[in-house]
Amino acid sequence: MIQCFHRILPRKESIPMTVTDIHAHIFPHKLAEKASASIGGFYGTHAGHLASVETLLSLEQQAGISRCAVSSSATSPSQVQHINDFIAGEMGKHHSLIGLGTLFPTMEGWEDEIPRMVELGLRGIKIHPDFQHIPLDEPKAIPMYRAVAKAGLPVLFHMGDNRYDFSSPERLTNLIRQVPDLVAIAAHFGGWQSWERSYAHVQPENVFYDTSSSLQFLGKERALDYLDKLGAHRFLFGTDFPMWTPQEELQRFLDLGLDTSTQEGFYNYYGTRYLIWANDAAKEVLGQDFLGEGPDVSSCFLMNLLFDYVGWEGDAWAQAT
Repeated sequence: MIQCFHRILPRKESIPMTVTDIHAHIFPHKLAEKASASIGGFYGTHAGHLASVETLLSLEQQAGISRCAVSSSATSPSQVQHINDFIAGEMGKHHSLIGLGTLFPTMEGWEDEIPRMVELGLRGIKIHPDFQHIPLDEPKAIPMYRAVAKAGLPVLFHMGDNRYDFSSPERLTNLIRQVPDLVAIAAHFGGWQSWERSYAHVQPENVFYDTSSSLQFLGKERALDYLDKLGAHRFLFGTDFPMWTPQEELQRFLDLGLDTSTQEGFYNYYGTRYLIWANDAAKEVLGQDFLGEGPDVSSCFLMNLLFDYVGWEGDAWAQAT
Protein backbone atom coordinates (compact mmCIF):
# COMPACT_ATOMS: atom_id res chain seq x y z
CA MET A 1 0.00 0.00 0.00
CA ILE A 2 1.17 3.51 -0.88
CA GLN A 3 -0.48 6.70 0.30
CA CYS A 4 0.18 10.36 -0.53
CA PHE A 5 -0.90 13.11 1.85
CA HIS A 6 -1.02 16.78 0.86
CA ARG A 7 -3.05 19.98 1.06
CA ILE A 8 -4.09 21.77 -2.12
CA LEU A 9 -2.46 25.21 -2.24
CA PRO A 10 -4.58 28.32 -2.84
CA ARG A 11 -3.83 30.56 -5.79
CA LYS A 12 -1.34 33.33 -5.06
CA GLU A 13 -2.91 36.79 -5.00
CA SER A 14 -1.43 40.23 -4.48
CA ILE A 15 -3.59 42.62 -2.46
CA PRO A 16 -2.86 45.82 -0.51
CA MET A 17 -2.24 45.13 3.16
CA THR A 18 -4.95 46.33 5.54
CA VAL A 19 -4.21 45.42 9.16
CA THR A 20 -6.87 44.70 11.78
CA ASP A 21 -5.95 44.12 15.42
CA ILE A 22 -8.37 41.50 16.75
CA HIS A 23 -7.32 41.70 20.40
CA ALA A 24 -7.01 44.92 22.40
CA HIS A 25 -8.40 46.17 25.72
CA ILE A 26 -9.72 49.59 26.72
CA PHE A 27 -11.20 50.98 29.93
CA PRO A 28 -12.82 54.24 31.09
CA HIS A 29 -10.33 56.97 32.03
CA LYS A 30 -10.88 56.59 35.76
CA LEU A 31 -10.06 52.87 35.54
CA ALA A 32 -7.42 52.80 32.79
CA GLU A 33 -4.33 53.12 34.99
CA LYS A 34 -5.58 50.66 37.59
CA ALA A 35 -6.66 48.20 34.89
CA SER A 36 -3.25 48.28 33.19
CA ALA A 37 -1.52 47.58 36.49
CA SER A 38 -3.97 44.81 37.34
CA ILE A 39 -3.56 43.07 33.96
CA GLY A 40 0.23 43.28 34.15
CA GLY A 41 0.21 42.03 37.74
CA PHE A 42 -1.92 39.02 36.85
CA TYR A 43 0.70 37.93 34.32
CA GLY A 44 3.67 38.84 36.48
CA THR A 45 4.92 41.64 34.25
CA HIS A 46 4.37 45.32 33.53
CA ALA A 47 1.73 46.44 31.05
CA GLY A 48 3.44 48.70 28.58
CA HIS A 49 0.76 51.36 28.22
CA LEU A 50 -2.21 53.12 29.75
CA ALA A 51 -5.32 51.17 28.71
CA SER A 52 -7.25 54.18 27.40
CA VAL A 53 -8.91 54.46 24.01
CA GLU A 54 -6.88 57.57 23.17
CA THR A 55 -3.58 55.79 23.82
CA LEU A 56 -4.71 52.78 21.80
CA LEU A 57 -5.84 54.81 18.79
CA SER A 58 -2.62 56.84 18.78
CA LEU A 59 -0.38 53.77 18.91
CA GLU A 60 -2.43 51.82 16.36
CA GLN A 61 -2.25 54.76 13.95
CA GLN A 62 1.53 54.94 14.39
CA ALA A 63 1.73 51.23 13.58
CA GLY A 64 -0.43 51.56 10.45
CA ILE A 65 -3.24 49.46 11.92
CA SER A 66 -6.58 50.58 10.49
CA ARG A 67 -9.16 48.62 12.52
CA CYS A 68 -9.15 47.30 16.06
CA ALA A 69 -11.41 44.95 18.02
CA VAL A 70 -11.68 46.21 21.60
CA SER A 71 -13.00 44.51 24.70
CA SER A 72 -12.95 44.33 28.48
CA SER A 73 -13.79 41.12 30.33
CA ALA A 74 -16.30 41.18 33.18
CA THR A 75 -15.00 39.66 36.43
CA SER A 76 -18.44 39.72 38.04
CA PRO A 77 -22.04 39.67 36.75
CA SER A 78 -22.63 43.24 37.94
CA GLN A 79 -20.00 44.57 35.51
CA VAL A 80 -21.51 43.13 32.34
CA GLN A 81 -23.99 45.84 31.34
CA HIS A 82 -21.64 48.68 32.28
CA ILE A 83 -18.83 47.23 30.15
CA ASN A 84 -21.10 46.55 27.20
CA ASP A 85 -22.44 50.11 27.33
CA PHE A 86 -18.90 51.53 27.52
CA ILE A 87 -17.55 49.47 24.62
CA ALA A 88 -20.58 50.27 22.45
CA GLY A 89 -20.23 53.96 23.28
CA GLU A 90 -16.56 54.08 22.27
CA MET A 91 -17.35 52.16 19.09
CA GLY A 92 -19.92 54.81 18.25
CA LYS A 93 -17.37 57.60 18.73
CA HIS A 94 -14.52 55.95 16.82
CA HIS A 95 -15.43 54.17 13.60
CA SER A 96 -12.13 52.27 13.48
CA LEU A 97 -13.16 50.30 16.58
CA ILE A 98 -14.93 46.95 16.48
CA GLY A 99 -16.70 46.39 19.78
CA LEU A 100 -16.69 43.04 21.56
CA GLY A 101 -19.03 42.81 24.52
CA THR A 102 -18.73 40.57 27.55
CA LEU A 103 -20.78 38.09 29.55
CA PHE A 104 -20.25 36.34 32.86
CA PRO A 105 -20.89 32.62 32.22
CA THR A 106 -23.00 31.95 35.33
CA MET A 107 -24.85 35.28 35.37
CA GLU A 108 -28.59 35.63 35.49
CA GLY A 109 -30.30 37.56 32.70
CA TRP A 110 -28.05 36.57 29.82
CA GLU A 111 -31.22 35.79 27.85
CA ASP A 112 -31.92 39.55 27.77
CA GLU A 113 -28.33 40.76 27.58
CA ILE A 114 -27.43 38.88 24.38
CA PRO A 115 -30.12 40.57 22.21
CA ARG A 116 -29.28 43.87 23.92
CA MET A 117 -25.65 43.45 22.84
CA VAL A 118 -26.81 42.92 19.28
CA GLU A 119 -28.96 46.06 19.47
CA LEU A 120 -25.96 48.01 20.76
CA GLY A 121 -24.07 47.01 17.62
CA LEU A 122 -21.47 44.85 19.39
CA ARG A 123 -19.85 42.41 16.99
CA GLY A 124 -18.79 39.61 19.31
CA ILE A 125 -17.97 38.64 22.90
CA LYS A 126 -14.78 38.39 24.96
CA ILE A 127 -14.57 35.78 27.73
CA HIS A 128 -11.62 35.40 30.12
CA PRO A 129 -12.12 32.14 32.06
CA ASP A 130 -9.00 32.68 34.19
CA PHE A 131 -10.06 36.16 35.34
CA GLN A 132 -13.58 34.86 36.00
CA HIS A 133 -12.40 31.61 37.65
CA ILE A 134 -14.99 29.66 35.70
CA PRO A 135 -14.06 26.75 33.41
CA LEU A 136 -14.48 27.54 29.75
CA ASP A 137 -16.78 24.53 29.32
CA GLU A 138 -18.82 25.20 32.48
CA PRO A 139 -21.96 23.05 32.09
CA LYS A 140 -24.23 25.80 33.42
CA ALA A 141 -23.04 28.12 30.64
CA ILE A 142 -23.82 25.80 27.72
CA PRO A 143 -27.34 27.23 27.13
CA MET A 144 -25.83 30.74 27.11
CA TYR A 145 -23.25 29.77 24.49
CA ARG A 146 -25.97 28.17 22.37
CA ALA A 147 -27.85 31.47 22.44
CA VAL A 148 -24.64 33.33 21.54
CA ALA A 149 -24.14 31.03 18.56
CA LYS A 150 -27.75 31.51 17.47
CA ALA A 151 -27.25 35.28 17.63
CA GLY A 152 -24.26 34.94 15.28
CA LEU A 153 -21.75 36.42 17.72
CA PRO A 154 -18.19 35.01 17.66
CA VAL A 155 -16.47 34.57 21.02
CA LEU A 156 -12.86 35.55 21.67
CA PHE A 157 -11.60 33.35 24.50
CA HIS A 158 -8.49 33.98 26.52
CA MET A 159 -6.72 30.63 26.25
CA GLY A 160 -4.15 28.92 28.41
CA ASP A 161 -2.37 29.56 31.68
CA ASN A 162 0.19 27.23 33.23
CA ARG A 163 -1.16 28.09 36.70
CA TYR A 164 -4.79 27.13 36.09
CA ASP A 165 -6.97 24.81 34.06
CA PHE A 166 -9.92 27.10 33.35
CA SER A 167 -9.07 27.70 29.69
CA SER A 168 -7.21 24.64 28.43
CA PRO A 169 -7.43 23.62 24.75
CA GLU A 170 -9.28 20.49 25.78
CA ARG A 171 -12.00 22.54 27.46
CA LEU A 172 -12.56 24.60 24.31
CA THR A 173 -12.91 21.44 22.24
CA ASN A 174 -15.41 20.09 24.75
CA LEU A 175 -17.44 23.30 24.50
CA ILE A 176 -17.45 23.20 20.68
CA ARG A 177 -18.56 19.58 20.81
CA GLN A 178 -21.64 20.68 22.75
CA VAL A 179 -22.17 23.93 20.79
CA PRO A 180 -20.97 23.03 17.27
CA ASP A 181 -22.37 26.24 15.69
CA LEU A 182 -20.30 28.52 17.93
CA VAL A 183 -17.54 30.45 16.15
CA ALA A 184 -14.62 30.89 18.53
CA ILE A 185 -11.25 32.61 18.49
CA ALA A 186 -8.62 30.96 20.68
CA ALA A 187 -6.34 33.76 21.82
CA HIS A 188 -2.58 33.52 22.28
CA PHE A 189 -1.94 30.76 19.68
CA GLY A 190 -4.55 28.72 21.55
CA GLY A 191 -2.77 28.60 24.90
CA TRP A 192 -0.74 31.30 26.66
CA GLN A 193 2.21 29.64 28.39
CA SER A 194 0.56 26.37 27.36
CA TRP A 195 1.58 26.47 23.74
CA GLU A 196 2.72 22.85 23.64
CA ARG A 197 -0.77 21.68 24.62
CA SER A 198 -2.30 23.86 21.91
CA TYR A 199 0.13 22.50 19.32
CA ALA A 200 -0.76 18.93 20.28
CA HIS A 201 -4.49 19.62 20.37
CA VAL A 202 -5.73 21.07 17.07
CA GLN A 203 -9.14 22.70 17.44
CA PRO A 204 -12.19 22.08 15.19
CA GLU A 205 -12.43 24.11 11.98
CA ASN A 206 -14.86 26.69 13.41
CA VAL A 207 -12.17 27.76 15.88
CA PHE A 208 -9.72 30.46 14.81
CA TYR A 209 -6.57 31.54 16.63
CA ASP A 210 -4.97 34.90 17.34
CA THR A 211 -1.29 35.81 17.58
CA SER A 212 -1.45 38.04 20.66
CA SER A 213 1.09 37.76 23.49
CA SER A 214 2.84 34.85 21.82
CA LEU A 215 5.25 35.78 19.01
CA GLN A 216 7.99 37.19 21.24
CA PHE A 217 7.93 34.03 23.36
CA LEU A 218 7.63 31.43 20.58
CA GLY A 219 10.23 32.87 18.21
CA LYS A 220 10.04 32.82 14.42
CA GLU A 221 10.73 29.18 13.62
CA ARG A 222 8.47 27.83 16.33
CA ALA A 223 5.67 30.22 15.36
CA LEU A 224 5.93 29.17 11.71
CA ASP A 225 5.76 25.55 12.80
CA TYR A 226 2.53 26.29 14.67
CA LEU A 227 1.09 28.12 11.66
CA ASP A 228 1.97 25.17 9.46
CA LYS A 229 0.31 22.61 11.72
CA LEU A 230 -2.73 24.57 12.90
CA GLY A 231 -3.33 26.31 9.56
CA ALA A 232 -2.13 29.84 8.76
CA HIS A 233 -5.53 30.68 7.29
CA ARG A 234 -7.04 30.30 10.78
CA PHE A 235 -4.84 32.93 12.45
CA LEU A 236 -5.83 36.52 13.21
CA PHE A 237 -3.37 39.24 14.18
CA GLY A 238 -3.71 40.63 17.71
CA THR A 239 -1.60 42.88 19.96
CA ASP A 240 -3.15 42.36 23.44
CA PHE A 241 -2.82 46.11 24.09
CA PRO A 242 -2.04 47.52 26.69
CA MET A 243 0.40 44.69 27.38
CA TRP A 244 2.54 45.36 24.32
CA THR A 245 3.18 48.13 21.80
CA PRO A 246 1.13 47.59 18.59
CA GLN A 247 4.02 48.62 16.33
CA GLU A 248 6.37 46.10 17.95
CA GLU A 249 3.76 43.32 17.78
CA LEU A 250 3.05 44.05 14.11
CA GLN A 251 6.77 43.99 13.33
CA ARG A 252 7.09 40.59 15.02
CA PHE A 253 4.26 39.34 12.84
CA LEU A 254 5.75 40.78 9.65
CA ASP A 255 9.13 39.26 10.54
CA LEU A 256 7.56 35.83 10.11
CA GLY A 257 7.84 36.42 6.37
CA LEU A 258 4.21 35.83 5.44
CA ASP A 259 4.11 38.59 2.80
CA THR A 260 2.78 36.64 -0.18
CA SER A 261 4.25 39.15 -2.65
CA THR A 262 7.69 37.62 -1.99
CA GLN A 263 8.77 34.10 -2.80
CA GLU A 264 9.77 33.35 0.80
CA GLY A 265 6.51 34.71 2.13
CA PHE A 266 4.49 32.76 -0.41
CA TYR A 267 6.14 29.51 0.69
CA ASN A 268 5.77 30.37 4.38
CA TYR A 269 2.06 31.15 4.03
CA TYR A 270 0.95 28.53 1.53
CA GLY A 271 3.60 25.84 1.83
CA THR A 272 2.72 22.55 3.45
CA ARG A 273 4.57 19.34 4.10
CA TYR A 274 3.72 16.24 2.11
CA LEU A 275 4.26 12.60 2.96
CA ILE A 276 4.58 9.60 0.67
CA TRP A 277 4.12 6.53 2.83
CA ALA A 278 4.40 2.83 1.98
CA ASN A 279 3.91 -0.29 4.08
CA ASP A 280 6.50 -3.06 4.24
CA ALA A 281 4.93 -5.05 1.41
CA ALA A 282 5.05 -2.08 -0.98
CA LYS A 283 8.67 -1.34 -0.04
CA GLU A 284 9.65 -4.94 -0.79
CA VAL A 285 7.84 -5.11 -4.14
CA LEU A 286 9.07 -1.72 -5.34
CA GLY A 287 12.61 -1.98 -3.97
CA GLN A 288 12.42 1.46 -2.35
CA ASP A 289 12.78 2.40 1.31
CA PHE A 290 10.65 5.58 1.07
CA LEU A 291 13.06 7.51 3.27
CA GLY A 292 14.51 10.98 2.87
CA GLU A 293 13.29 14.43 1.94
CA GLY A 294 11.65 15.15 -1.38
CA PRO A 295 11.74 18.31 -3.53
CA ASP A 296 9.42 21.31 -3.37
CA VAL A 297 6.50 20.47 -5.63
CA SER A 298 2.96 21.64 -6.29
CA SER A 299 0.26 19.30 -5.06
CA CYS A 300 -0.82 19.03 -8.72
CA PHE A 301 2.35 17.06 -9.44
CA LEU A 302 2.59 14.97 -6.30
CA MET A 303 1.30 11.86 -8.09
CA ASN A 304 3.85 12.38 -10.86
CA LEU A 305 6.58 12.59 -8.24
CA LEU A 306 5.43 9.27 -6.79
CA PHE A 307 5.47 7.56 -10.20
CA ASP A 308 8.95 8.86 -10.93
CA TYR A 309 10.19 7.64 -7.55
CA VAL A 310 8.92 4.08 -7.94
CA GLY A 311 9.83 3.83 -11.64
CA TRP A 312 6.34 3.52 -13.10
CA GLU A 313 5.79 4.70 -16.67
CA GLY A 314 2.94 6.28 -18.55
CA ASP A 315 0.37 8.84 -17.57
CA ALA A 316 0.24 9.00 -13.77
CA TRP A 317 -3.40 9.91 -13.45
CA ALA A 318 -4.52 7.25 -15.90
CA GLN A 319 -2.48 4.54 -14.19
CA ALA A 320 -3.75 5.62 -10.77
CA THR A 321 -7.26 4.64 -11.82
